[in-house]
Amino acid sequence: MPGEGKLSLNALALPLVKRLEAEAERLGAHVIRMPSGATVVDMGVEAPGGLEAGLRLVEICMGGLGRASLSWLSIGGLVLPAVSVFTDAPALATLGAQMAGWKLELSGRIVLGSGPARALVRKPKRIYRALGHEEEPSAIAILALEADELPDDAFLRSVAELCGIGPGGLHVLVASLRSPAGVIQVVGRAVEACLLKLLNLDVDVLSVRGALGLTPLPPPHPDPDVCMGRVNDAILYGSIVHLWADVDDDTAKLMAEKAPSCTSSAYGKPFLTIYEEAGRDFYAIDPAIFAPAHVVVSSLKSGRSYVAGELNEELITSSFGISAL
Repeated sequence: MPGEGKLSLNALALPLVKRLEAEAERLGAHVIRMPSGATVVDMGVEAPGGLEAGLRLVEICMGGLGRASLSWLSIGGLVLPAVSVFTDAPALATLGAQMAGWKLELSGRIVLGSGPARALVRKPKRIYRALGHEEEPSAIAILALEADELPDDAFLRSVAELCGIGPGGLHVLVASLRSPAGVIQVVGRAVEACLLKLLNLDVDVLSVRGALGLTPLPPPHPDPDVCMGRVNDAILYGSIVHLWADVDDDTAKLMAEKAPSCTSSAYGKPFLTIYEEAGRDFYAIDPAIFAPAHVVVSSLKSGRSYVAGELNEELITSSFGISAL
């Protein structure tokens, strides 16, 4: 079972990266070979990016252990586009790779790194201790950044050194939240949000054998703060996560009860309001809010399923700026 012992997430994701680079022009991405030898893939900074590019980015961020596609979700009498993600190795794919858990500095600003490269530096270490994962040594590192600018060679050399590789083995994929790919890679994190919340509640996330997440895809907006609010509202108030876990009924019931965003005291407000009230400091926000809206946990031991939370249709339609005519 992936997630126990040694495995190279970077090696698993590399074929997906190579395919992305080979098809970059069709996907609206630009491949940039830097003087250091590192490769930067612009998926939505200066390049336009696109929907398919965003789906590819989600799968790469999951270390090749998950799949993403576009779907539809009914909310408030409307049928909205949605991002669907599934994996048979949920803990390793999401917490071990997809989670934006590596703080880096780019041009004086903090950016969060996600993707398989995190496993080489074990950021944050508590995640990899919980997963029992030790990344196989690799000459390749694959990092994804949500950023509004492309990294320079000094940044790339520093990241490569931290990963213990030469710059020629580093692949950095960059998408702005203003781009379709950047939006998709964020809303493709509903399963990740669910498992991280459960991990913080001391649930054995390795007991989760399969997971599927479905999140509405918000429309773009010229204001970056509104974009940030919409992608978070999409997960907190519009996402559905189904987990299949090798646990007994009591544990499955507890997981379902504790996982949804509605357990947070901050629940019910648009995320942008929550963010402003916290002084625009993500770390001052109640972490319990960072979770899917609706959770189903199926016990593989009993065959019973437990359901908690619900979609907040009014908040989603308001956040997305949708008006029925």
